[in-house]
Amino acid sequence: MPRLSVVISLPALTASVFLLTGCPPPPDLTQWQRAHTSIDETRVAMGQCGVPLPGPEPEFTDNETVLYYQCMEGKGFTFKHDFHICDVNKNTPACVAKQQGHPVSQKQLEALPFVADGGFYSIKPGSGVDESQFIRWRKAGASLHFSHAVENDKLALQTMYECGYPNPLGSVSFLPTVLKAAQIQQCMLDKGFEPKNKLILVCRNYPQVTGCRS
Repeated sequence: MPRLSVVISLPALTASVFLLTGCPPPPDLTQWQRAHTSIDETRVAMGQCGVPLPGPEPEFTDNETVLYYQCMEGKGFTFKHDFHICDVNKNTPACVAKQQGHPVSQKQLEALPFVADGGFYSIKPGSGVDESQFIRWRKAGASLHFSHAVENDKLALQTMYECGYPNPLGSVSFLPTVLKAAQIQQCMLDKGFEPKNKLILVCRNYPQVTGCRS
């Protein structure tokens, strides 16, 4: 259930708790605590905050994950191990809004660093990671068979460079703004490419960003 280096989904979030505590991450249902509250009451609260149990696991963006946590905290729950979601996702609009006490403006939103697209991440020297691991796109309709992976990645990489991704991938130490990332991603879409995971899309994360199309 429910860094600048990964798209934080609910599974990744509990994995973050694992890294922080050294303990295997149990289901989210057992992680939330509120005095005099049963498991069934916790399950109801989670459903009200967008995580129905039982039910399919939601595909949350970083900001949606923060809103889920804030919803649970608003109901009086705390997450075990003194985990605070904004320590992980501090640059999301929901965390910035909480810190400043009012919603972010359009200008603020578009100036935030965009962390969901791994194609913009930096490669640390000696990490053993190469740029092929940062290719987040494929030609729309391309074969998903593993035998076509190298061919597909080569085509995608060339187009990523043309659209403004770091060349080579991993060579810059800063993330683009939300607005800049949206422009680069739109270039990829216009050239007939699709993301390997739609959660990397600026317009999936923040549909109100300038240039996002319905």
